[in-house]
Amino acid sequence: MKASVENGKIVFRLPFFENHIAKSAGARWNATNKVWIAPLNEIVASHVVNCLPPGQVSAEIHSLCSPPPSIPPLSCDPSSVLKGVTLLPRQLEGIRKSWSMPGFAFFWVMGAGKTLSAISLAGLRNKYGLVHRLLVICPTSIKGVWAKEFARYADFPHTLHVHESGKPIPRGFSSAPFPVLVVGVEAMSVKSGPEVCKDFLSAGSSMAILDESSRIKHHNITRTQNILDLYQFAEYRLILTGTSITQGLQDLYTQMQFVDPRAIGEISYYSFKNKYCVMGGYKDKSIIGYTKTDVLLGKVRPFCDVVRKSDMKDLPVKSYQVREVSASRQQKEICKELKKNLKLIIGDKETSVKNVLEAMLRMQQVAGGFDGEGNPLAQNPKMAELIDLLEDFDGKAVIWSRFLPEIFAIRTSLEKAYPGSTMVMTGDTPQESRQQMVDEFQNNDSLRFFISNHAVGGAGITLTSATMAVYYSNTFNLEDRLQSEDRIHRIGQTQPCLYVDLVCDLLVDKTLTAAISRKTSLANFVSYSLSQGDSIDSLL
Repeated sequence: MKASVENGKIVFRLPFFENHIAKSAGARWNATNKVWIAPLNEIVASHVVNCLPPGQVSAEIHSLCSPPPSIPPLSCDPSSVLKGVTLLPRQLEGIRKSWSMPGFAFFWVMGAGKTLSAISLAGLRNKYGLVHRLLVICPTSIKGVWAKEFARYADFPHTLHVHESGKPIPRGFSSAPFPVLVVGVEAMSVKSGPEVCKDFLSAGSSMAILDESSRIKHHNITRTQNILDLYQFAEYRLILTGTSITQGLQDLYTQMQFVDPRAIGEISYYSFKNKYCVMGGYKDKSIIGYTKTDVLLGKVRPFCDVVRKSDMKDLPVKSYQVREVSASRQQKEICKELKKNLKLIIGDKETSVKNVLEAMLRMQQVAGGFDGEGNPLAQNPKMAELIDLLEDFDGKAVIWSRFLPEIFAIRTSLEKAYPGSTMVMTGDTPQESRQQMVDEFQNNDSLRFFISNHAVGGAGITLTSATMAVYYSNTFNLEDRLQSEDRIHRIGQTQPCLYVDLVCDLLVDKTLTAAISRKTSLANFVSYSLSQGDSIDSLL
């Protein structure tokens, strides 16, 4: 017997050439007993059964493996569970492809209708008696969007509750007709969030939707582990994201583990990394490339549906523009001093990505017209350029800024030039007010400028009444940029969209713009530059 249960663990006794099976199951080597030991749970058991012949796996391990659910053919129109809308052909294709799969991924570009299609799929599974409750995990900023979309489109009995951390679930909710529980992904980082979700899913046949699933791409954080633990409680699972890969192929791992661990077939992230990633850089700790990508993507393909921008023929074109701004003498002097201080801190030590990014953060504030403490500088050339830009524009625009002092300064300047024209959404904006604000911006012609930071307004909301997005400042995360771009470029947009980057001629702004143009995060860009021998002076 190559795999059996001993003392509450799965124990492997394998010849050397089959040790990779134990490693892929996340097993650890026990040198004392000379065996491999792995946790005893359904996920690992299913993996073992798939990797070894039936006669080499104990009956106890086999007993842990739940048979796949019996799913009848989909014989009705997916639009039949929706009201006031007919699904597009590409959306219908994705739903039909996902129907027979307990776990599936909609890797659909932002604006392709992921939320609407997910509501249809959930309604169909309920209609066919496959699920009787639904959990939606999404960024806190878009919990209200899910509530609105269900109220607007779901043409089937349901009871929806938006959960707030620390508050109890309403009495009787779990036994209501098709309860839909919406939970913020941030709540999954604390103890109460996962407990609420497990209790809810365990109460009956269930489906779990993970919206913006790229939020769990990091395998070793508490939030990710807590969400992956929900796999065994939900008979059906669906993930939604338009940015499944931003750092590299490793982003797929945890997302597909939630969909179905059998998709990739590596229970251990380190086994996955050893198999598909090429390591290099300092002490070989950085991923510098990939191998066997055709094998990996071949495994993932049956479990997902991909919609790219090129597939959405009816969306208008996007165009990009960079407007360069000359820094003031004060800005240049401050950045020169910051770079000097960084060099003193580093001394003879090797330059770290962390040190460079910290200096860049301070310099980015300077480029936006503020010192490191949020105090305005004497001159702000970037703000002047923004006002000049908007003087020649008579439509609606979304203005993205990373820092709160910038956001409030932008509002003040625009209200001075165009009284009553701005709407500001930040982390201080109450959750219950955000969707109402979005609706008002969409429908009120006097509101011309929507000002927000990427973390709050960059995901899940629709701002298609605007045709221009201005980036006063960017974050260091590529996903933030990709998500925010598609707030104005999604289904419902009929006009060409213009994206304008205000770039100060300080090197920090130019480096960040270069990283965005190469579709990578600033951390990866800096790491690669340093590994190639580039100096601080080439980045700052």
